[in-house]
Amino acid sequence: MTEAAELLSGSLQTERLADGTRKLLRELIVRVGADTIVVPEGFVTDYSSIPWFGRSLVRWSRVDIAGVVHDFLYQSGQVSRERADEIWRITAMSGEHSANAVQAWLAWAALRVGGSGAWNSYRSRSTV
Repeated sequence: MTEAAELLSGSLQTERLADGTRKLLRELIVRVGADTIVVPEGFVTDYSSIPWFGRSLVRWSRVDIAGVVHDFLYQSGQVSRERADEIWRITAMSGEHSANAVQAWLAWAALRVGGSGAWNSYRSRSTV
């Protein structure tokens, strides 16, 4: 059985901040397989920080929810980096205006190659 992402909280609602990032105006809840991810209201995200070499592969508007969830998972460390990237890919391919499978897999590959710096930076700041 292939995993799919299910948006449980309703649409994504954000406010644009002066630095270009977005603040969630209400919590975002997504279920991917056995994982339920709750991104809290007030969380600040830059959506999908796909490495520069992967940005031309997929329109950011098609992966905004995936980006918010991925940012939260990288910052919180509640799942492994591998699983966080997998959740990004699955979520990017889910929903009405999703990325197609080729776009999602190629952007996922870019995340796997270029995401370690961000992941390691968050882990070095962790107080847990």
